[in-house]
Amino acid sequence: MRRNKNGDNEKQVIRSGIYVLKHKDLDVAMVQIDRRSGKIEYVLDVYLPEELPLGVGDAGNQIAEWWALRAVPDSRKGIHQVLHFLGEETSLSLMLSAYGLSLTDHYWMQPIGEELYWNELNFFDNDFSDELGKIMTESGKIDMESHISKFSPASSVNGEMKKKWVIMEDTRYLMKVNFNDYGQQSVNEMIACRMHERLGWDNYVSYRLEKILAEGREYPCSLNPLFTSHKREFVSAYQLVKDYKVPNTDSKFEAVISRAVQFGMEEAVVRRQLEYTIMTDFLLSNTDRHFNNLGFLYDPMEHRLVAAAPIFDTGNALFYNLEVIPSGRRLLDIQVNSFCRREADMLRYVKQAELVRLECLEGFPEEAEQMLREYTDMPDIRASQIARTIRGKMEYLELFQHGKKIWKKETYW
Repeated sequence: MRRNKNGDNEKQVIRSGIYVLKHKDLDVAMVQIDRRSGKIEYVLDVYLPEELPLGVGDAGNQIAEWWALRAVPDSRKGIHQVLHFLGEETSLSLMLSAYGLSLTDHYWMQPIGEELYWNELNFFDNDFSDELGKIMTESGKIDMESHISKFSPASSVNGEMKKKWVIMEDTRYLMKVNFNDYGQQSVNEMIACRMHERLGWDNYVSYRLEKILAEGREYPCSLNPLFTSHKREFVSAYQLVKDYKVPNTDSKFEAVISRAVQFGMEEAVVRRQLEYTIMTDFLLSNTDRHFNNLGFLYDPMEHRLVAAAPIFDTGNALFYNLEVIPSGRRLLDIQVNSFCRREADMLRYVKQAELVRLECLEGFPEEAEQMLREYTDMPDIRASQIARTIRGKMEYLELFQHGKKIWKKETYW
C-alpha cells in the first residue's frame, strides 16, 4: 500500500462504487456504495453470513442501516460546516475516506480493485493524524490552507458530543469536548467513576479530566481509554434487539438479556451488570442510557459474546442541561431514554438491590459538589443543588432497598 506526501493512503478512483465489506481480512459481503453520499445502495452478495455484524440479518438486509449508524450523526453541532470545509457531501462519505475503519470493531470497506490489508490500515496498530479530530472538536490549531488528512477514526465516532480519538503514551483515548452547560458532561464522567470506585465495582470505563483551549478559553474535556482490542469488539444492546421481535410477555429489559444469553453470555452476569447500572444511573439521574450506550464484548474468533461491556457514557446526568434543578418528589418523575420512559419505573427490573451499598457513598454528594466547583465555572449554588439531588436519590434508593415501590404514588408504597 502506498502513501502520498500528506500521509494519506492513495486510493484509485473506482467509478463503480463496488466495495467488499471486510471483517479484518475476511470477505464478508459485496455492496454498492454511492461514493458522493457514502450511502450503501445495494447489498449485492453475502459470502460469509456468520461474519456479518450482529443485527443486520443473515441475508445482510440491514447492512445499510448499520453503516449509517456508524458515522457522525447529522445532529452533532458543527458537523455540516466541517463537511462543507472538507468538500464532503455527508458524514458517510467522510467515513468512507477512511474505509469505514473504527476503533469499535474490526469491519471496514475495501474498494474493488485495491489490494489493501487489515494490518496495514487498522487504527488499533497504525498511527493516525489528529488534523481531522482537531477540526471535529475545535481543539488545537491547524493550518487551514494545508491538506487535511481524512484518514482518522474521528469520522466513525457516533454520538452528539464533539469527540475524537487521540494517541497518548501508545494508548488510544476517546476525547469528548463540550463548550456548553459549564462543561459539566465531562465532569459528570469523573463523578461517575468516583462513585463506581467507592462502590467497589470494577467493570466501568475510567475517565480522566483535562483542559483544552478553544476560542481563548479553557474548557474541561474527558478522556477514556479504549476498551475494545484486536480480540474484542463492542456490540451494543441495540444491535442485539433491533431485528428481534420482543414477545408480548417480555419487556425490552428481558429481551436484551435473552438475546445476550442466546449469543453466549451467562444470564446471571448480564442481570448483575444491568441491575447495577440501573441503580447507579438512578443515583446520578442519567437520562441517556439508550441501547447504544450499553452492550457487550464480542469474540470474533469464537463468534460469541464473552463479557458485559464496562459502564461508559454517563455524561448526560445530574441535570447538566436544566436551568432549574428539581428536588423532592420531582426526582421520581424524571424522563429518560432507556428501558422505560420514566426513570423510577426502571427499578422494577432490579432484584439484587444489595449490589449498591449505600454506606460506601457516605460523603459522596459533597465530593461530587467539590468536583463541580473545582472543574467548572458554574455558580456555587448550582453545584450545591446538584449535590442535594444525589443525596435525595440516595434516600429514595434506600427506601427501595427496604421494599418500598417508589415508582408508585407514595400512598401505595
